[in-house]
Amino acid sequence: MRRHQILITRILLPLVGIGGCGDLLSVPQDGEPDSPDISPAFVFEADTDPAVAALPFVETQLLAQPYPGADPQALTQLYAAAGAQLIEEIADIETAVLQVPAANLHTAADTLLRSGLIETAQKNYIFTPDATPNDPLYPRQDHFAQINGSAAWDVSTGASTVVIAVVDTGVNGSHEDLTAKVADGWNIYDNNTNYADVAGHGTQVAGTAAAVSNNAVGVAGVAWNCPLLPVRVGDAQGLSTARNIAAGILWASARGAKVINVSFAPLWSDRVVRSAAQTAFNRGSLVVISAGNAGGTTTALGYDEALFVGAINTAGEIAAFSDRGPFVDVVAPGTGIRTTTRDGLYGLANGTSFAAPIVSGVVALAWSVAPTLRPASIQKAILDTARDIGSLGEDDVYGAGAINANAALQAAQRAEQNPDTIGPSLRITTPIAGESLSGRYTVAVQATDPGGVADVTLSIDGIPFAVDTRSPYQFVIDTATFSSGAHTLRAVATDSYGNPSPARTVSVTFTAPSTTSASTGRITFRSPTAGATVSGDVTISASVSDSDGLALVEWLIDGRSVLVSTLTGTSSGISYSWRARDATPGNHTVTVIATDAGGSRTTAGLPLSRR
Repeated sequence: MRRHQILITRILLPLVGIGGCGDLLSVPQDGEPDSPDISPAFVFEADTDPAVAALPFVETQLLAQPYPGADPQALTQLYAAAGAQLIEEIADIETAVLQVPAANLHTAADTLLRSGLIETAQKNYIFTPDATPNDPLYPRQDHFAQINGSAAWDVSTGASTVVIAVVDTGVNGSHEDLTAKVADGWNIYDNNTNYADVAGHGTQVAGTAAAVSNNAVGVAGVAWNCPLLPVRVGDAQGLSTARNIAAGILWASARGAKVINVSFAPLWSDRVVRSAAQTAFNRGSLVVISAGNAGGTTTALGYDEALFVGAINTAGEIAAFSDRGPFVDVVAPGTGIRTTTRDGLYGLANGTSFAAPIVSGVVALAWSVAPTLRPASIQKAILDTARDIGSLGEDDVYGAGAINANAALQAAQRAEQNPDTIGPSLRITTPIAGESLSGRYTVAVQATDPGGVADVTLSIDGIPFAVDTRSPYQFVIDTATFSSGAHTLRAVATDSYGNPSPARTVSVTFTAPSTTSASTGRITFRSPTAGATVSGDVTISASVSDSDGLALVEWLIDGRSVLVSTLTGTSSGISYSWRARDATPGNHTVTVIATDAGGSRTTAGLPLSRR
């Protein structure tokens, strides 16, 4: 099963969001600059992807995720210093919705990130649904033959206990082919119970996944007997944002939805939506997301806690409109899908928006025959049984291949259902034993588990300090709030089954910042070792210290600056995720330049070989 790590650096990942309910805020028009304060010194990482850079966004809001352990009072002061006003907190994913002047969007994000208190601060990108119907009624549903649906229905037509949430533009609950299946949902957009479809897209998605079937009426859905939970997140134009999509995912998972369909794009690198998907995953739900309809290629990696679905045509080939890249997990039929429409009738629709609910329906059928399986096991059943098409093995066009409903159900039935009793593997990467820490220090922990890591808890001297529920697992400690001297850091990870990892501890010393005038800078690389051969995505860790106090640290790859961030105190652990997969094979040098409070610089280089 192909799974990916997402890269998090000071250069930011994309978001789409509004800070609450009601109308979407104004967005820049085509050809206009996104804000007047753009500076070459700061770039949102999302904007390095042309598909994301072209998206409109809410001009006056940022979504910020503080590091676990960040002091609330320090955060309040930071928001004020950045000219930002806290207007909402999404507690489940520790995300702050901040109001900022449009002219200061970039400088505010830069200020937040330079503080060392904020892990991500992102634009609120605005998304549209992936498709609308474009053909008259057609009396055939050829996609069931493509997914081996009839054989799957011999195994199961779905269980009433497996709920499919449709996070979309609402659902027409009075449609003759949906009314018996629709449970009471919620309107995230207006914060009320009116989940009526305002744009038409959600009703089409709902019918594709689970229209009432075997009733001599209309169309059949994939999951005949699985209830539908409507969650409206969009406006009348079909537009939605990361704040709304994330809130919809969290609402659905908290109310027991096992499968959560999200047919908006491009979400392949959205940090806030990923946080919501990860939370849902740890609660026992699986989010299924459409790949997108721009017909382009991205290098985005997606994220482990969801399934991204591309579309194939009736010939079983990739649809011309389907987006491609390493984020694609699986493909499903996405052209000529006959489904329910908002006006109570039926029509044909094209798009990855409809490939995704086909997969959501299959996921629901798989859970119906294997209700004790965790999301990771369901993912494995889906991906391991996909029919390989395109290049041999997994590829960036078809992912693992085309969904095979019958084979997926058979695999789920055969899946090992003995309780998982093995906890995650875990290690503290920074600091190292015996290290002296002062000022604000970031502790980094690596934790992995085949079934998913639910959280990592950091304790200081046996007292729980902070909990991180999102990867990469990092905590910020203001050492000045502790007594000087020896302290013990202890980390424990828990998997989605509730199994804890063995505890890992490291003994360190908290020291007050030096008041001497001597200036001695030191940089020590921790991992990987000098001359190591690397591939894929590589986390480079180092420690820096300077008795005059640290001010700035800069990372360079082969002499090109890739990251600049501020530091405080006299010592700190630092790390950078290098996308070595994008580098040419051969020798490369990673350089760190540390600047102290007096302006003196210390430089160290790490030679590496890219396989």
